[in-house]
Amino acid sequence: MRQIIKEDILDVIKKVITALKNEDYSTLAELSNHTIHDASIFQEDDPLTLAVLVYALSKVIHRSIERGQTAPDAASSLQKAHEALTNDDDNAYRAIMKDLLRNIGQYDAQLKLYIQEVIQQARIKKASKIYEHGISIARTAELLGLSQWELQNYIGKTVMDIPHDGIKATDRLKKARELFK
Repeated sequence: MRQIIKEDILDVIKKVITALKNEDYSTLAELSNHTIHDASIFQEDDPLTLAVLVYALSKVIHRSIERGQTAPDAASSLQKAHEALTNDDDNAYRAIMKDLLRNIGQYDAQLKLYIQEVIQQARIKKASKIYEHGISIARTAELLGLSQWELQNYIGKTVMDIPHDGIKATDRLKKARELFK
């Protein structure tokens, strides 16, 4: 696993553990979005697995609260995963994450839907980045197997950094007036 990915995963796991201990479950959705962003950038399995896990965990916890049930305890397993990754034991980390996903899958039958949703969100985010670089919406949607509607819906809600080249319009107007005096 690349070092930059490892550092980001460790940071996210630490924040997830803190959110679970503080019962700040709304933070889990934000952390899931962050890891979805990473998954779309790095195109590797580990950030994607973490994104699915955090997203599924947030859904399961919210559903447990609504039903008055106890939520699954994932903090101890996440702590073990953090320790394994800190000790550069990628295989142990992956095994712990796999077990966590399996446990959540037993707790909530909709895990497959969560996986599909996270992957879809990552694809849409990746597509929006491609679009930002000047590729048409039609071509971007075709490249990533999305509908143009999905992509336009997401792009319409995001603010893109569009560099403003050159001189401001007021400065250009002043310059033009000076030329024609």
